Amino acid sequence: MARIKKKSLDQSQTLTANIFSRILYKTTFSNKKGNPFVLSIDLLKEDVKKDLLAITALRLEQTYTRLLEELNSTSLMQKRGNSIFLQCIKDSCEDFLTKQYGYKIEIDLQTLKQSLYTKTILNDAEILFKVPFYTLIDPKVSIFRLIYYPIYNYASESFIEALLDNLIIEISNCVVYFSLLNLSSVYAFRQTIYRAKFLSLRNFERFRNNLNWQLRIRYYIQRPIDLYNNRYNLYVLRTSGLYCRTIYANRSKEVSTLKNLPLLTISIIEIRDFATSRLDEAFYLISKGVRFTLTSILGQTIGLVWRGVIEGLKK
Repeated sequence: MARIKKKSLDQSQTLTANIFSRILYKTTFSNKKGNPFVLSIDLLKEDVKKDLLAITALRLEQTYTRLLEELNSTSLMQKRGNSIFLQCIKDSCEDFLTKQYGYKIEIDLQTLKQSLYTKTILNDAEILFKVPFYTLIDPKVSIFRLIYYPIYNYASESFIEALLDNLIIEISNCVVYFSLLNLSSVYAFRQTIYRAKFLSLRNFERFRNNLNWQLRIRYYIQRPIDLYNNRYNLYVLRTSGLYCRTIYANRSKEVSTLKNLPLLTISIIEIRDFATSRLDEAFYLISKGVRFTLTSILGQTIGLVWRGVIEGLKK
């Protein structure tokens, strides 16, 4: 039994190493393609963005590798997955800022946790952080099938890689968003990492306002709609650039956890669907009545008139 577990661990670690080595290579091709959404990382210079994606990938690989070495890694992820995820975000943020500043930077965990972007991705911790880890252990794990079946029967290596692409991009977005809110007042910091067009205060404020607006739309409206429609937006890295893909994901149990404005969004959708169906029925009945009127009453009237005309011509 111990030998089987050791073999399974070796396979998981090899799979993890292979996937992350490919992802690290792809981080050098991070130009956004065909994606209408504003991403936090769009704010960064190209070389800085590549550094951030690489730093995040390395930190995530270390986190997963350390977890795989635990005897009870699956139960540990179930119990403490959100805390581990938050710590991974914090470590990635500190590693990135330390490299940019040149000396050790420490981030307050509670301040990071209160960031809206952090709240947003922590809400999706299961599909975003936990499921990719479970699939590294077992590609046919039940939680994967619960979410993606019947479109996907098991997690292929390329699909696991896509899930990890998405996770790395989301963590990187979270890091930049936190830095944008808490460190952008330091002009030297902006000069170091932001693209030249955002050195203008007007352009920077416009970008921040657009990003904040989009994030709130995503948190309060778009996420509930996606949950209700069983879909999930996935960011993937390719050698041709960064893309956004919409895939099927059954997350119906998360709908029951919604409250306040997100729950109101679902209620509005249900009311709209109900009203639309009733209007369709009413339109069908009205059109049916109009057709009956035209074909029977009006048709008979026209027939009588025509018959009268014919009789008049005969005289």
